[in-house]
Amino acid sequence: MFNLKGVLVAEKRSTSIQYINTLRVLAIYAVILGHVAIWTTYDMKPLGVEWWVSTWVHLLCLCSIPVFVMVSGALLLDDSGNESPGAFYKKRMLRVGIPLLFWAPFFLAVRVFLDKEEMSVGRAAELILTADPYYHLWFLCMIPALYLVTPVLRVFIRHSSPGQRILLMVIMFSLAGIYSPINTLLLGNKRTIFTMFIPYVAYYIAGYEIRFADPKKVPRKYLVWAAGACAVYIGVVAYPFIDALGEAKTQYPGGTPQFVYDSFCLPQVVMGIGFFWAVYIIHQRIGDVKGVVTKLIGLIATTTLGIYILHPLVLAAMRANFADESSEGGLLFTLTAGPMFAFVATWLLTSLLMNIPYFRRTIS
Repeated sequence: MFNLKGVLVAEKRSTSIQYINTLRVLAIYAVILGHVAIWTTYDMKPLGVEWWVSTWVHLLCLCSIPVFVMVSGALLLDDSGNESPGAFYKKRMLRVGIPLLFWAPFFLAVRVFLDKEEMSVGRAAELILTADPYYHLWFLCMIPALYLVTPVLRVFIRHSSPGQRILLMVIMFSLAGIYSPINTLLLGNKRTIFTMFIPYVAYYIAGYEIRFADPKKVPRKYLVWAAGACAVYIGVVAYPFIDALGEAKTQYPGGTPQFVYDSFCLPQVVMGIGFFWAVYIIHQRIGDVKGVVTKLIGLIATTTLGIYILHPLVLAAMRANFADESSEGGLLFTLTAGPMFAFVATWLLTSLLMNIPYFRRTIS
């Protein structure tokens, strides 16, 4: 056992992955819900009630990507099988490499033929090097580098204590949290496929570490401290953004404030870890559940990569064909029926492609 300020860490981790499947399904649904929510703000008057509702729904859903990274860490940093680096690379790099090699050019073509963007070889190279073949593919560009360092991280985890790993996470989250607003305000928010993975190592290790934690030994006061720290963060960081960039430029298209958009700002770190932690705690308390719902979750969990890759196409089609119906139905209809329809449609499309031999390797 290891004790860190009341948090007990168990030596034996749960071998069940049922909560991992639940996390995958919830996270991918949050991705779709967040995109639908932010798109609804495009035609709204800023700072109105509906605008704030959509903006906050979007913000709450942004932690879904950190959850995916933590899921990967929970599964892949386990070196109990003594897997060699070569075997790991052969298995995992192909799994993420083939989809990236196929879908990056595909979505560059989408930019040209559907979005009507001008494209040159230089522009295409720039988009790839900055992990921006399309607005969602940055995640697919980041994961290979994270996998590349996984064998080294496994060695670190094998020979380090929980306290040392937690200290590393705190340092990395702190440095990334400081760098993020500076990068946005002063450095032009630059990123490259070669370095953008580095701060996500903190989430990667966090996913693994949560599997050891005893949920009964986490003081509730930590939740109060986290909420208070987030409030202080927003109060301190909001003014420099507004003062430096002007009120209109403190927001991404649709109205999301930049200082709470980044995956490493304090509110997103708290929400991401809290999301993962909450599902883990619930699973530990109720145990494995059998039934139709569990089987369905397991089935959907196998399609999350495909859903992530394909959902922008479904959302674009919905926006082009059902925008009027959505506006007539109201915000509540849009934020309930809209994401659910997109989720089911993308799942069906993914399931169809997974049964086609040549496409299966590109989305699974």
